Amino acid sequence: MASLISPSTNTTMLRLALFGTSADPPTFAHQAILEWLAQQFDQVAVWAADNPFKQGQTPLLHRQAMLGLLIEHLQNQSSNLTLEPELSDWRTLRTVETARQRWPKADLTLVVGTDVIATMLHWYQIQKLLPQVKLLIVARPGVQLVESDLTWLKSQGARLTIADFTGPEISSTAYRQQGSTQGLISAIANYIQQENLYAANPSAPALPSFRVGVDNVIFSVDTQRDRLLVLLVKRDQAPFLGEWCLPGTLVRQGESLEAAADRILSEKIRVQNLYLEQLYTFSNPQIQPGKTPITEERYLSISYFALVRYEAVELIRDRGSIWYPLEQVPTLAFNHQQILAYGHQRLCSKLEYSPIAFEVLPETFTLNDLYQLYSTVLGEDFADYSNFRTRLLKLGFLQDTGQKVTRGAGRPASLYRFDSEAFAPLKNKPLVFV
Repeated sequence: MASLISPSTNTTMLRLALFGTSADPPTFAHQAILEWLAQQFDQVAVWAADNPFKQGQTPLLHRQAMLGLLIEHLQNQSSNLTLEPELSDWRTLRTVETARQRWPKADLTLVVGTDVIATMLHWYQIQKLLPQVKLLIVARPGVQLVESDLTWLKSQGARLTIADFTGPEISSTAYRQQGSTQGLISAIANYIQQENLYAANPSAPALPSFRVGVDNVIFSVDTQRDRLLVLLVKRDQAPFLGEWCLPGTLVRQGESLEAAADRILSEKIRVQNLYLEQLYTFSNPQIQPGKTPITEERYLSISYFALVRYEAVELIRDRGSIWYPLEQVPTLAFNHQQILAYGHQRLCSKLEYSPIAFEVLPETFTLNDLYQLYSTVLGEDFADYSNFRTRLLKLGFLQDTGQKVTRGAGRPASLYRFDSEAFAPLKNKPLVFV
């Protein structure tokens, strides 16, 4: 089969494919795509990434590791496949910009599956992304292309090609649901068992006993000082005596996970308006310092994350808790560094693709109040204020109260409120608010 990607007129230009995938876990289908891409391009840059349209993904570090095992497996026959974890970002635009800095003279082609085409119109700054790369669409079994989606992409300047290739009917979702290892290379199957990922392996020799704990990542947005804060607690007992950690607790007899999460929150802060959701379950074995392997204790850590407004929170000072700016957080006890990183990633993603900001804002707010909250969490360059304002008003779920407020020397600003009824039809649709 001839190459689908036409050679560049500049013979010195590197033809580079950019292939990001959830890799949760990587299967023979990923292998087939990578083998095919290696035949079409001079180099194929591969990475695992978080998909903001999916919930409950395995921690990224595990998916990167499994993808690395697959590439290592393939490199004897396809030496032009490389794992590039620095390209991983939930904003594809930032991925492409990083690739452009890494390979400034390369001819870049972004590889996407047919299953993501319908969501691309909601991608962050898609109009800015498309002119920077060619687009190669690879068929996913059972997912049909919609002509109107292709027409829209072309209208936005997409230079797209549909690959003459379809991979095997093996999906990561099927593995997660059924647990069969037939679609995995042995190195990945072994890694999953070793790290205790997904469902328990039925061939495991013994069932471990667990102690169940809840760990909370509580973020606060201080818009006055442009700071994203996280609540930390200094430990007053072993293990890790005197070290900082996230507020957590063991689940008591007869207590639900949600009740345990609420209990530890009520011991650290007083707040009326709170957004709280389950983050992830971490189940790696942990050996407490000073204990022998014979007395190993295994913990199932269910993490939650909360977003609260700084002005609305009262710290309970006698409980040893303190707000830390995220960029100044010290090394944390247990596996809390990993939990915090995962929580921050989820917070940024939720802000971009869901209306959680309105859970922590006052009932009425200005558009500048909303913009300040977003810029504090995502960074000042996340969006231009004018574009942010236009997009939010166009979506139609902000209700103008007809009232105005004056702050400082500026002009009076309109007060808005979040209209949950107007938002209801959009609830299950992938949206980019910023």
